[in-house]
Amino acid sequence: MPAPAPSARLRRALLVFAAWTAVGAVACLQPVLSGLAAGRPLPRWDYLLSVLQSCWVWALATPFIIRATERFPLDRPSLRAVSAHLGVFALAWTVDGAQAAATMALMGRRSPGFLAMLLGGVMANLLSYFAVLGLGHALRFHRLLVERQVRATELQAQLLRSQLTALQMQLRPHFLFNALNTVSGLVRSGERQRTLQVVAGLADLLRAVLRAEGVQEVPLRQELELVERYLRIERARFEDRLSTRVHVDPAAADALVPQLLLQPLVENAVHHGTSAEGEGRVEIRVRRQGDQLWLEVQDWGAGGAKAREGDGADDPGGIGLSNTRARLRHLYGEAHHLALRPSGEGHLAEVALPFRPAAATPEAA
Repeated sequence: MPAPAPSARLRRALLVFAAWTAVGAVACLQPVLSGLAAGRPLPRWDYLLSVLQSCWVWALATPFIIRATERFPLDRPSLRAVSAHLGVFALAWTVDGAQAAATMALMGRRSPGFLAMLLGGVMANLLSYFAVLGLGHALRFHRLLVERQVRATELQAQLLRSQLTALQMQLRPHFLFNALNTVSGLVRSGERQRTLQVVAGLADLLRAVLRAEGVQEVPLRQELELVERYLRIERARFEDRLSTRVHVDPAAADALVPQLLLQPLVENAVHHGTSAEGEGRVEIRVRRQGDQLWLEVQDWGAGGAKAREGDGADDPGGIGLSNTRARLRHLYGEAHHLALRPSGEGHLAEVALPFRPAAATPEAA
């Protein structure tokens, strides 16, 4: 447990002193009120001073008792722990008896003797010690509970990070396999120039992916740059059979998005958009709506007729979409939306998540 700052220690000391002074004031007030009510003589002021001094002795002893409770807790009793507490109690009891005897001597009062005063105050001192002992154990149990909750939160965060990393790592080989299939298809068709273009684009894409290793969220512009590198490969593959368009609302340009969020959606759109004869079109739209960021990926192709939410079983984009759904759930809980549905001649994938500017997070720095 880290040591508290000097100002915190001073506040604690003042709090302990004030608490014991209040206890002493109540202890002094009780015989005064009783005397007034019964018409008896009021206690002497030196008696009241002795009561307050006894409380201040216990105020001085309180930090030592709390420390002894931390080091020798009685919820796991042992001979060593019991001996330690008996020692602390004996010391405080002796000091309290000594201060009472010294006060009487200074006031010129007749003293019954140190031993008699010591024995006379044993019950009050025992009650004082057990009160502080109980407080010390209550504070200790509270500290242990807080530490246990912090450890549980840290473990949960570590588990979440591990799950997110596993999902993210699963996306990369999935994407790479598809890109390599593109390269092998071009090699088989003997198109040397386009093959070189795709391999060069794939190298650029790999560098971009590896640069953000371990990062869950990236600025939108970085994600769009990654998608553009991917689309460059696909355009080289399909030539005039694929056209793409990206529209980003300026109000959404500095948003944070999960890394590799758009890539599986775009990959799925390219697959559906180019599965029929004629030109395939893929359009990406990003806008801010209130405190939400909306991302849409639209394609116009024959695959839209059979596209529906959750159709990842025999779909090349199935792994990517199911991983994207799991990552959004981990990152944003219920504060996200992901849907894949038919739209016009193709289908539309739409994602909504909380809008957060990139500059507001350390990861984006």
